[in-house]
Amino acid sequence: MLGELALVVAPSLLPGWALATVLDGSSDRLRKGLLAPALGLLLMFGVSGALLAANIWSGWTLVLAMVGVNVLAYRTINVRHQEVTKWTRWQRLEAAMNGVDLEEINPALELEAEQQRLVRSARQLPLMALSGLLAMLALISPMMQSLPFGVDWVGFAMLAQQAAMAGDFTLSGANQGFWTYPPAFPSLAGWISLTTSADAGRAVFLLGHYSLFVLLLGLMGAMDRYGAGAQVMLAMGYSLALFAKVFDSGYPSVASQLGLVVGLLVLLRPSQDRHRHHTLGLVVAVFCVALVHPTGAMYLALLMLSHLVHGLQVEDEDTLALMRTMAYVVSGLVTLGMAVALLVFAPRLFDEAVFSEYGWQGGRPMLVYNGPLLVLGLWAGMALRRTLEGRILITWFASLWVLSLVHLIEGLRYIPVLSLMSYTLYSMALHAFHVPLAALVALWWSPSGRLTPVEGLEDWSPFRPPQALTAVMTVAVMLGAGAAGAVALTLRSHEELWAVSPGDLAVREALDGIEGVVFTENMHWGYVWNAPEGVLTTSIPSLGLVHIDNSEHPRASLAIYYNNLTYMRETGMNHALTSPLGSMQWELASSPYWEVLYTVDGATLWRHVPNGSAPSTTLQAANMDTCETCTERLDIWRDHRFRDPIGLGDTRPFSVEGTDDRLTLQPPTAAVEWCLVYEVVGEVNPWTLKSSGGTERPVYAMRTDPGFHRTCVNLENATTLEEVNLSWSSTSSSRWLNPLGLSGRDDVLLDHTGVRWHWYEWAIEQA
Repeated sequence: MLGELALVVAPSLLPGWALATVLDGSSDRLRKGLLAPALGLLLMFGVSGALLAANIWSGWTLVLAMVGVNVLAYRTINVRHQEVTKWTRWQRLEAAMNGVDLEEINPALELEAEQQRLVRSARQLPLMALSGLLAMLALISPMMQSLPFGVDWVGFAMLAQQAAMAGDFTLSGANQGFWTYPPAFPSLAGWISLTTSADAGRAVFLLGHYSLFVLLLGLMGAMDRYGAGAQVMLAMGYSLALFAKVFDSGYPSVASQLGLVVGLLVLLRPSQDRHRHHTLGLVVAVFCVALVHPTGAMYLALLMLSHLVHGLQVEDEDTLALMRTMAYVVSGLVTLGMAVALLVFAPRLFDEAVFSEYGWQGGRPMLVYNGPLLVLGLWAGMALRRTLEGRILITWFASLWVLSLVHLIEGLRYIPVLSLMSYTLYSMALHAFHVPLAALVALWWSPSGRLTPVEGLEDWSPFRPPQALTAVMTVAVMLGAGAAGAVALTLRSHEELWAVSPGDLAVREALDGIEGVVFTENMHWGYVWNAPEGVLTTSIPSLGLVHIDNSEHPRASLAIYYNNLTYMRETGMNHALTSPLGSMQWELASSPYWEVLYTVDGATLWRHVPNGSAPSTTLQAANMDTCETCTERLDIWRDHRFRDPIGLGDTRPFSVEGTDDRLTLQPPTAAVEWCLVYEVVGEVNPWTLKSSGGTERPVYAMRTDPGFHRTCVNLENATTLEEVNLSWSSTSSSRWLNPLGLSGRDDVLLDHTGVRWHWYEWAIEQA
């Protein structure tokens, strides 16, 4: 893990340090140390994404580009003119912060330097250290797990692999076409994979969580300018939103929030304190963020608009001139973004309807994921309503909330720009409101926050929370962080939640040496991001906007269903790859034209048998009638399976660990082997199956590690095998917090460890 992260940290820190220095000349080493990782990663995203968009991306071009960026950053920091009159404003501010007495420094700059000295002296360093430790919780999951939860990461891994192998987003395998997706995140993950030989899925996992970590540090650095660096991290702890989005592997959406670090650093200030280099920094930030994900660019543009609205209320001519320049910049960026959306992306969505899967994002979803922080934010908004910073943040939040009203036109067709906006704002309750609310609460929470009263209210001061309340709020965040860490430690032993089973990963290693078309399932577990060169898979994820000139998967599926031997011969599709999470295995297992070549825990590599002489297998669903004490549970992948030839349904019998059970069986009379496909939920204690007769041995020890497994039993006389007893070595189960209970994919939140039964396979003796 550290080696892969070092590959991103090393070339991005110096540029990030230079950006922090230019955008905030009053920053010291602590603030720059917080800002540099976030700003450097944002710039590296922009460089990588721009190279891919220009169709000149490769591992070496990115290296050369980052070398050039680092040289420029070094010169920016270290080169000084001999004449003080040629110094930039940030250089003069930096000199003023260091105590240099220069006649050229104007009174406004001296006042800013004095305010920032007060901010530094009022820092609560122990609280800053605590906040930094809390931010490190973002790195726990990749330290403990090899792959993330959620399903989106599989598609990002496919794009990362394509970037690493082909240098573009052309469709993989036997398909022809291309993906249209913001290039920055997948291309940088592909560079990590290409340079370190790490698995593309692992590279996506590490980069996604590192993005969240540096985002938290960057927010601390940006808000430290206003005396609320520690408090913004604590305030972030009162919402699940971005943390839930990362848990669900929505990494580009979270990474695009890095632009908000620049926005908060530059725009939460009076207009006269913002200068040309700040505007240039905002333009660069918008450009880089747009290459990561359009949501971040929209949010940053709305923050710029909020700053503009309140800046135009002043009457000073110099300030109005600055605001006019800012208005031109914002108008230009918005116009450019709309032009790209209308001319490039929207036409491809002409037949798509406005989309709102989660309903009103500004309603119940916002309350679910941001509830406690929203309550604090409303109180903070009332307390800070007479400050410039408070009004900017309130306006920003309100404008984001208005965007959520796109759900009112759900289903409307033939207006491509609205469809595009709805897809862009997908799950915005998880990533739109978290940062604005946290910044607002942080300014109110901090006892040393430096705020600007609106004109005419210079003697007014906001109400701050009493010290006792502050202590209680801090302790609550710490307890919540401890609980989150405990949940993360528990979930590391629940690989059954993965969208790809460990068996799937193991079976893919058997693809080495195979060439030609390999059938793969058109679902998350079937998207092979690490296929060896020469293997042409049939399935591709639907990610972003997909342009398909030729898709082989529908024809390959029909060929398997109807045993189209001509298709197999013409395309050379002699192998198929199935997962225990999927449904195609049931078709192949019962077909005489496919035989098992290699299998691990239910994941199977199949070989085509043209003459139809493959061994025959009979499948039976494990249902509630086959066990005595099991409970009925939802199949968590029920919405991702589209065929059910053996009648499994949407539920599965579940045996709780510690509760002995008895399975009733009805084997075919000619069966010579019985294979159970089951799923262990969490790490369980040893358990066994004891047969009543008919098996080669009376007792069989079963697998205890989490995930899908396939255990086979040789039969001596199938007619005498009527029941099997399940015995546990433990008398109770372990309890765990099941995150799928929150999402609706499962029906239990506080869950038990145990075994979920799926189906039985009976190998029939050949005549």
